[in-house]
Amino acid sequence: MNGQHMSMVRLSTALALWFAVIPIAASAASCLYINSYHKGYDWSDRMQGAFNEAIKHQCSVSYHYLDAKHQPIDKLKAKGMEIANLIPLSQPDIVIAADDAASQYVVQPYLRNSRVPVVYIGVNWDPRPFGYPMDNATGMTEMWPVEQVLSIVEETTGSVKTLAMVTKDGIQEHRNAQVIAMFLQQKGITFTPYFVNTFAEWQSAVVKAQQADVIYLGTFQAIRDWNVEQAQRWMQQENHRLTLASQDFMLPYVMFSLSKSPEEFAHWASEAVSAILSGTQPWQIPIIPNQQLNYRYNPTLLSKAGFHLPDRILRRARPYEGAP
Repeated sequence: MNGQHMSMVRLSTALALWFAVIPIAASAASCLYINSYHKGYDWSDRMQGAFNEAIKHQCSVSYHYLDAKHQPIDKLKAKGMEIANLIPLSQPDIVIAADDAASQYVVQPYLRNSRVPVVYIGVNWDPRPFGYPMDNATGMTEMWPVEQVLSIVEETTGSVKTLAMVTKDGIQEHRNAQVIAMFLQQKGITFTPYFVNTFAEWQSAVVKAQQADVIYLGTFQAIRDWNVEQAQRWMQQENHRLTLASQDFMLPYVMFSLSKSPEEFAHWASEAVSAILSGTQPWQIPIIPNQQLNYRYNPTLLSKAGFHLPDRILRRARPYEGAP
């Protein structure tokens, strides 16, 4: 464990202890939760559900959805304005902005340095493009340890010179690809992304991606005509490369995932909300990255392709047994 990681762990532990001694607000407050995605998206469903469970005795929550996986930019801007216009009417005590689109289309253009406290969660990689830090906000940034993942991949395959990414075409996935591309370029690894909208396009992209040493599968959710059983058979029959993901709901289709925990973001947000309701200013709560990572692997796909993950990873990973 390097010094930077140890310091983040100490910060997270200290922050958790600090939250624990803050008294709970005497009466239920009003919270407005902006979900960047749609009902049925596994990541945001889990994050929203965990937040609701953690905060239900302290805050009456209204939920609003941007549907960023399906909507073009002009509609996202219009929906962001619509939600922003509700805020002066409903006068929430706190706004929770979940994932990137909520910050991009509501917080940055309408709430930056306003009197409305904001808690963001799940902004990927770097919150600065969305105007953070700001006086009225705090948050937990979503990070994926690309270097750590690459180390595992190289240990498994021997070497990595080319990496392909296959994922749903969308704003966030393009942003993820840009960050991954910059990192891989520093390592001298050629990166090829494939952005798809339909199941047939996804199948074609998986075949094209066989030219790479490793394939990273982003998200299948919001891909039209997605067929779970056919996708699993396709990966067993057509894929011959090491596959990995950063979301555990991708486990039916990949050999290995190192995923973030949506519940971690939800619990941290509920603690931040509690602190703010008790009188703490948002800027007094440090912006921190997520800490928890879940190691999972798919033994069927690994054995079929003849790959063997490092023993040190298998000892801490849970196998996929039919459900993420």
